[in-house]
Amino acid sequence: MTALALLGGPPLRTRPFQTWPQFDQTEVDVLADVLNSRRWGGVHSGSQGESFETQLAAYLQVPHAAVVSSGTAGLMIALRALGIRPGDEVVVPAMTYVATATAVSLLSGVPVFADIDSATHTITGSSMKAAISEKTKAVIAVHLGGHPADMDSLSAVADRYGIPIIEDCAQSLGAAYNGCQTGSLGAIGVFSFASTKNITAGEGGAIVTHDDELAARIASLRDHGRPLGVAGDHPELGWNLRLSEFQSAILRAQLARLNDHLAAKATGAAYLASKLANLPGLSPVPMPTDLDPRVTAHGRFSFAFTFDSETFGGEGTSGPSVSVFRAALRAEGIPVSLRDLVACPDEPIYANATSRDYSSSRTASAAQARAACARLVLLGQAAGSGLLLNESAELADVVRAVEKIHENRHHLRREQRQLSRIHI
Repeated sequence: MTALALLGGPPLRTRPFQTWPQFDQTEVDVLADVLNSRRWGGVHSGSQGESFETQLAAYLQVPHAAVVSSGTAGLMIALRALGIRPGDEVVVPAMTYVATATAVSLLSGVPVFADIDSATHTITGSSMKAAISEKTKAVIAVHLGGHPADMDSLSAVADRYGIPIIEDCAQSLGAAYNGCQTGSLGAIGVFSFASTKNITAGEGGAIVTHDDELAARIASLRDHGRPLGVAGDHPELGWNLRLSEFQSAILRAQLARLNDHLAAKATGAAYLASKLANLPGLSPVPMPTDLDPRVTAHGRFSFAFTFDSETFGGEGTSGPSVSVFRAALRAEGIPVSLRDLVACPDEPIYANATSRDYSSSRTASAAQARAACARLVLLGQAAGSGLLLNESAELADVVRAVEKIHENRHHLRREQRQLSRIHI
């Protein structure tokens, strides 16, 4: 039995998987075109930004799209456009990237954390309803990992209480629910184009909507409170949250290959799900078509599975912690996110009253979110890797690495305490 790389043995895999982000000569050429144009900023007639907005709106089948400097900026603009004011409450999932909540806090609103569904890791209508109060002014539905949230149940509750839904689509570009693209299902959809996202310019974001009045406010708020197409007047307070022409040009090239990437990642994810489900202690997050037929396409930002230490250990003994298991995978040459996941209400800015920037929040429930954070292992873009784009012959090394760790689980358990200090 070969020793684990984490314990000094040779790694199972030394050649890299496919990288992320992906690019080719197209990005090189469009960057040169922008450079030579000497028009590097702003969203103006005939600009790269305007062209990308048109193409993204067509892809999502919405009438309005506005490019902005980041997904977080997009959330802040969306909240402001919907009239969120200091003290207003906004329901957000207890499990999401912290920016979903801090966008509310930065506007002096109050994020209210609602629990997630244990299978999809997204909020539902029932968890949203439990979080609503007389101060609730909006809900942010996060399509986490590329899996669309239950928009039917969320919309039913939102309509009953007159609360608009903002879709946080940072991880779900290309996902669809009942045949409709995520981002097109609520009052406003917000996308991120940071380095790990399905299309990326390093940073950037976009806001989409069906509503003409909201679209006008969004365009104004990203540009110093200046109405779209107006040079001088500033009738409202706004930010400078525009996107550069270089980034917009890259995103046009990235959007053109999105569907090919999604198809390849779906194949890779299906292979991993079928193989890892047979290994003790590993439970892949169910494939969307098996879990919910309303999910007609998945964004495949990541491939996630839960790790059960006791089942993995077997024979009545616990196996390694999830942190040590992830470190062992990484040492074998498998790119995996090593960061321990933290439920949003447990972030220091919300949980620790002595934190410098402690912010007001409220937690309706978070038990499922905390349980998921303690057990999830993330592969793919969440780990900064294009692993899911690989053929099954390459992905077989992921399975072999888990099998190798399982075979060595007793050695790993003996070294658990020291490994936890060194690697975690």
